[in-house]
Amino acid sequence: MTDALASGANPLTGDAFDRLYEASIKPELVLREAERQDAMKKFFAILAIGALVVVIESGFTLAYSHGATRIPDPRLVVATMAVASVLAYLPLGDVRTKVKLDVIRAFCGPLGLRYAQSGEIARFDAFHELRLIEKPEDSAFEDHFEGVRTSCGFELCEARLTRGTGKERHTVFSGQLFRIAFPRRFLGTTVVLRDSGWLNRFECPPHLSKVGLEDPHFEKIFEVFGSDQVEARAILTPGFMQQLVDLEASFSGNHIRCAFTDGDLMIAIEAPDRFEIGGMFSTLVDRSRVESIAHDIGAVFRLIDSVVPA
Repeated sequence: MTDALASGANPLTGDAFDRLYEASIKPELVLREAERQDAMKKFFAILAIGALVVVIESGFTLAYSHGATRIPDPRLVVATMAVASVLAYLPLGDVRTKVKLDVIRAFCGPLGLRYAQSGEIARFDAFHELRLIEKPEDSAFEDHFEGVRTSCGFELCEARLTRGTGKERHTVFSGQLFRIAFPRRFLGTTVVLRDSGWLNRFECPPHLSKVGLEDPHFEKIFEVFGSDQVEARAILTPGFMQQLVDLEASFSGNHIRCAFTDGDLMIAIEAPDRFEIGGMFSTLVDRSRVESIAHDIGAVFRLIDSVVPA
């Protein structure tokens, strides 16, 4: 990893982002737009073939019913068009994957980030040991980012965690996991939980005691537990707590929770998929498609800066 942003520069905002978009991202979108249009032609062609198959099925129905009806079994029509729809979208899905990788790689260069389509976050076991997530039986990870911000190494990924099998299989977590490694170790362990119903499903880690926050606004929406009361209050400044709320909002998430342990800040947010490029039924050459990705990464930077100013 390279500390490309140690000076506090952020090519995700303002004129810097404008230059990045025009120089690196927009040209790629223009090239992929031609591919998208070709894929759209294939999409409609395959759907037309599916409709033709339905017409042929109606002909067979008319023959086998001796002229009584030409309407095929609705289940057969639905199955035919479902298969045609899946096959029709395959070329568009391929373009979507390529565009997403193009855009993310364009961001990663100037930010000094490394990206992988899949990859487990480091110290994953600590997330459930600290009760930030329920311990899963099966897990899937995607969109793994790793980099450095103001001398703090960080990584984030999306995770879908499940328990059970067959009909008993259920999701215990779906969202984003973050790990921010600070230059120094913490004296104790501090756990911050979102006080919005989530506490009914999880327990605070043992050997920690309740910590009162100085700001009554944040005390109403968070529950804090720690092994070192003085350090917990020093870490959890109003500025940091606000950035925590902002990060949750930025990712359209719920029930954000975090823990400071050893030298790491670990965060879990229940949220929908992020870092996506949007639908394929409109032009790709649209700045708004990539602004959300820039905003998501920028929210992580702002959180780090609230604890370790640039």
